[in-house]
Amino acid sequence: MKFIFSMFVALSVSSSAQQVFVDGKEFSSLQDAKSSIKDGSQVYLKAGIYTKGLYTKASNIEIIGEKNVIFDDAAIDGKAALVLTGDNVLVESIECRNIFVKDLNGACIRFEGRNLTVRDLYAHDSQSGIMTTTNYDGFLHIEFSKFENLGGKASGRGYAHAIYANVGEFVFSYSQVLATGKEGSGLKSRSRKTVVKNSILASLNAKDSRLIDVANYGELIISDSILQQGNNSSNSQLISYGLEKLKNKFEVNRIDITNNLFLLDRKRANVIIAHQKASKVSIKNNTMVGDFLYPNEFSKRNPWYISREKAKLKPYPYIPEISKLQQLIEAISIVGERN
Repeated sequence: MKFIFSMFVALSVSSSAQQVFVDGKEFSSLQDAKSSIKDGSQVYLKAGIYTKGLYTKASNIEIIGEKNVIFDDAAIDGKAALVLTGDNVLVESIECRNIFVKDLNGACIRFEGRNLTVRDLYAHDSQSGIMTTTNYDGFLHIEFSKFENLGGKASGRGYAHAIYANVGEFVFSYSQVLATGKEGSGLKSRSRKTVVKNSILASLNAKDSRLIDVANYGELIISDSILQQGNNSSNSQLISYGLEKLKNKFEVNRIDITNNLFLLDRKRANVIIAHQKASKVSIKNNTMVGDFLYPNEFSKRNPWYISREKAKLKPYPYIPEISKLQQLIEAISIVGERN
């Protein structure tokens, strides 16, 4: 009986989606529902595999999926599974996979409006997760989401990244970026303010560029997170700030990195951060595990352990759960052999 039930669930999830609700009205497909999506609409997606995405200009909308809503090979307009150009949009509880486009930067979500909140998104095995156009009057808030096996060379000189944000405020919280590959970065931000908190960013065995690349200066705040650099990372820096040497657009340009766990598993040289033109840099109370260059810049204000073994941590590929971070840091401070 258990086997039959499992087969039934698997078949249900693998079948094409048939039900979409817009403001309570039922439609047989997302394409049939598209013309009914207006400003202020709520779009509810029933479980299933969606092979065609959605382009909408509507503002003040919510797109909410029930469990097992999956966009698979669903790119539209040569951009993404969801191409959203309105303002004040919420996307919640969807999965994207196999999103590929000709320009090599196919995303789960391409956002061209102002103010996007994303919650419980799983974007994986695609070219990119989320991309925004430039809008310094808006924000991108990502919560409780996971981005995995994304990234790569895009058309021209650019790269596809797990997330590309070019907004007024980019906040990444209670989320994960894992194994960004093909020299893409986990978080590529050109935003006025970039905040990473209570999150995990890990290269693992992928050939990423950097975990975080803040190209246009501004505010960079990282706290209460786990940052792991794998052995295949193509750049030595985990974090970069202002390395493209662009003109500075913002009034506030500062770096604040506090209370994080750094796991430096790259056998070649590791650099915590490379930065230019920040008016204030504060990097303190972080626990650093592994060898890295320029330790004198950090070791006085950040406990340093030369290896996982000295920190009494499990060997790679172990990555702690973010919910246990503070407990783990306290344990390392007690039993670890500080450098």
